[in-house]
Amino acid sequence: MITYLLLAMLCLIWGVTWVVIKIGLTDSPPFLSAAFRFMIAVVILGAIIIWKKKPRLRGAATWWRVLFPGVFMYFFSYAAVYYAEQYISAALTAVTFATFPFFVALLAHFYLPNERLTAIKLFGLLVGFAGIVVIFHDQLAVPDPKVLPAMFVALISPLSAALAAVWLKKYVTDVDAVTATFWQMLVGIALLLPLGLGLEKLSDFRWTITAIGSATALGVFGSALAFVVYLRLLKTEEATRVSLIAFVTPIVASVTGWIVLGENLTAGIISGGFLVLAGVYCVLVWAPRRMRRRPAIH
Repeated sequence: MITYLLLAMLCLIWGVTWVVIKIGLTDSPPFLSAAFRFMIAVVILGAIIIWKKKPRLRGAATWWRVLFPGVFMYFFSYAAVYYAEQYISAALTAVTFATFPFFVALLAHFYLPNERLTAIKLFGLLVGFAGIVVIFHDQLAVPDPKVLPAMFVALISPLSAALAAVWLKKYVTDVDAVTATFWQMLVGIALLLPLGLGLEKLSDFRWTITAIGSATALGVFGSALAFVVYLRLLKTEEATRVSLIAFVTPIVASVTGWIVLGENLTAGIISGGFLVLAGVYCVLVWAPRRMRRRPAIH
């Protein structure tokens, strides 16, 4: 039960973050905004490490396997998201990220021996993604020529996050979640900050309530809290199952965007929502029950 509650919490937090990112970008440039978000998070995580006397990383091999996924999780993934949300809606960015479970399932099939891609899993992923498309079908048009390139850039995010997820599942489950997240976010900051300072002006970051509030909320809830919980879930659950969060967050993002930003809430959200739930059920419940009876895809 606790696992499902944690998954639901991540769906809520990360669903809302798409909108909070969009709001924050009105007063701050993308790459510096992402870097400041993680700076706030590492201050919190660093304080927890000192307070709780978390274990230190030891040995070059341990440092390598902990730091490496930070390049993909916190640099490539978030640089792509923050850039794309300048040109496309929060909901459309979340829809693009809904390809994340497909990337995770495919990579897990080849690199995680206990997470073979079965026919039922594949069916559930397709049904869930079909629900996302139904919900947001009217937002898939690209009237602005800047939208289509932004969507392709946004696709870098789920691919990078999937690479990191499979790596974390395979190599980092024995490391304390707070410690691992702290160092990985530092890697993201070390790459995002020079990129932002090189391409953006620090003066473009306006110290308004909107900018500061967005960065703080994202740093505390969307980063420090959410990613520690995410890594802890990866320790005990299949990476593919955890990745299903990406199917639910677009719905949360759409509802939040409708309430906060006045973005359209489509009539297909009910039927699409049922498809999403059906797809999630296939992967979370049906596939494990049939795993011993149905052969994996080779």
